[in-house]
Amino acid sequence: MFAFIISRCILLVLAASILWTFQIDGDSFNLSTPLPSSDLAAIDQISTVTQASEWLGPLAPIAISPFFGITILAGVSQFGGNWPLPHSMISDNPVLGNPYLFWTFLCLTILTSVPRFTKVSKPFAQAIDQLETYAGIITIVLIRVLTVLPGETPGIDEITVVHASIFTFSTSVLFCLFAAFNIVVINTIKFFFEIMVWLIPIPFIDGLLEVTNKLICALLLAVYLWSPTVALFLNFILLAAGLLVFRWINRRVHYIRNIIWDQLWCFIRPSYQVPEIAELMVFPDRPLGPFPTKTRLHLRPHAEGWKLTQERLILGDKTMVLPGSSHQLKIYDAILVNRIEIVGAHPVHLYFSKRYSRNLEKLSHLLGVHLPNSKPNTPIESLESDVEFNLP
Repeated sequence: MFAFIISRCILLVLAASILWTFQIDGDSFNLSTPLPSSDLAAIDQISTVTQASEWLGPLAPIAISPFFGITILAGVSQFGGNWPLPHSMISDNPVLGNPYLFWTFLCLTILTSVPRFTKVSKPFAQAIDQLETYAGIITIVLIRVLTVLPGETPGIDEITVVHASIFTFSTSVLFCLFAAFNIVVINTIKFFFEIMVWLIPIPFIDGLLEVTNKLICALLLAVYLWSPTVALFLNFILLAAGLLVFRWINRRVHYIRNIIWDQLWCFIRPSYQVPEIAELMVFPDRPLGPFPTKTRLHLRPHAEGWKLTQERLILGDKTMVLPGSSHQLKIYDAILVNRIEIVGAHPVHLYFSKRYSRNLEKLSHLLGVHLPNSKPNTPIESLESDVEFNLP
């Protein structure tokens, strides 16, 4: 049902965008009689919807490289000169026209791109990748809110399209929600492939990937400046392809970000390494009950043994209890990631970051998990744990 609704929305927006690009008006048909007022109102509503191509067209390049994409849009808006800019989103936008925006995002582009050229510094850049994504979403929403496209009335809540109980939504609000969703999906896929390339032991391949990302971003923005409708079509192709693998990749992205971010945060805040509550974020290496591989779970003690919980915002939490009578949990320290081995009816390894490596004894007491050794028994055992970092 979800795929059906998304596909229909894509077709409607695409058809509306094509009509807007061709700019069909009543005078070109030489109509002898004026259209009824109801038809004119309908045409006015359609023309408002068709402006989606100008708004949604640059989402894909911004998702690929948020800081660099906004830098290009701001540069075109401010330094375009006599270059014709038919898109009011660029030419008449107070946000993109602000010189501070261009130079700020240019500096951010350099600061976040240079560390990605080497395998040593790339993890630090990947750790703040999510912050870059959020900054791109906030900026693109501000661009939309402060832009008045032709035929629109000023204000984000002027055009009401949906009433739900006491809530009222406008087209601008729906556009902003879709933009955030669009950017998160494509950026998550990009982040996963960047990590996969980082794990390949070939020098300079990370720098080559970063240059490729920037070239693709610039190319898609050039297409947008040439034809917003074509850019919108390409954006929907990338979004549809991303949705096909999003859930599989998103679980692994959460796993990777947890490992990288916990390591970085331990350097910044040493007290972060001390466990305070009986809870641990873990990721199974294979399907475990209702949970697919690499699902982000919270392990807590339970009256019957241990409880695994997948926290979900809308659908409600999903839980699974591991009875202590039929399961035994053992915790091991390894090189890149630690693990908890479950022995019993559901044999599986639960991987977690190195955050508590210096306090595994305290963690084991809080969780009620057996700690046979502070280190793996053999180097092979350690390597078996670290192999799981190389995701399939």
